[in-house]
Amino acid sequence: MDRVTLNSFVVWLRNRGYSPKTIRIYVGAVQSLAKYFDVPITLRYVQLPPAQPINRKHPWTIGEVGDFIAYMDKLMYKSIAASMVQSGLSISDLLDLAYRDIKEEIEKGITPICLSLTRKKTGIVFKTFLGYWSVKLLKDYLADQKLNDDAPIYNVSSRAVHAYFRKSAQKFASKFKGRNPYSPHSLRAAFRTFLSDHKVDPLYIEFWMGHKLPEQQGAYINKSREGWRQTYEEQAEPWLTPPQCIEDKS
Repeated sequence: MDRVTLNSFVVWLRNRGYSPKTIRIYVGAVQSLAKYFDVPITLRYVQLPPAQPINRKHPWTIGEVGDFIAYMDKLMYKSIAASMVQSGLSISDLLDLAYRDIKEEIEKGITPICLSLTRKKTGIVFKTFLGYWSVKLLKDYLADQKLNDDAPIYNVSSRAVHAYFRKSAQKFASKFKGRNPYSPHSLRAAFRTFLSDHKVDPLYIEFWMGHKLPEQQGAYINKSREGWRQTYEEQAEPWLTPPQCIEDKS
C-alpha cells in the first residue's frame, strides 16, 4: 500500500512541474516522517526520478514551435511561449515583466516591441524584442484585461508554466519520462539555435539574451534603441517567426 501511495505522490509532484531533486527530497521527507512514528517504508519499488537526470532539450524547428503553440488551449501560455522564443528571455525574466515595460509601444502599435531590462538573476542591463507574432498573441491575451503600470503581464508562477508545458507536450508529442524536453527553457535555447544557424552576429545573440559581454566587445555593439530595433527586425525576427504565422505587415 505504501508503494502505491508513494508512486502516486511521485506522479502528482511530477505533473506539477517539480524537479527530480525536489521530488526525491519530498519523498524522502515522507519516509523520514514515517520512520519517526516507527512505520518502516521502503523505496525499493518506488519509481523515483534519477538523481542526475539527463537534461535533454527538444531539437525544435521554428515551424514546429508554431505548431506546438497553436496546439495550446490557453491564450496566456500561447503568449508566454511565443514571447520566449522571439525574445530569448528566461522564464524568470519573462514572468517579472510588468505592464509598464511594454505600455508605451504596445499602445502605440510599435513592433518589434523593445524591452529594456535588467536581468533578475545577474543584474545585467540589456535589450531584447518581441516581434509582431508574439505581440499579436500578447494583444489577444490582454484584450479583456485592464492592467495598471505595476501589474505583472503574466500573473502565474514558474511552476505552473512548467506544469502546463509538460502536460501540453505529452499530448502534442509523445510520452516521456524525466525532464520535459519541450520545457520553457528549450524555447530560450531555440532562440540561440535559430539565430546561430542563420549566422547572426554571436555578440548580438548574447546581448539579446542578457549575457555578460567583455567590456571591449560591449562597446563594439553599442547601438541606439532604434538601431537595435532595426537590427532585430532585419536579422532576427524572420528566423524567429513560424512560416505559418508570417503576415504581411505593410
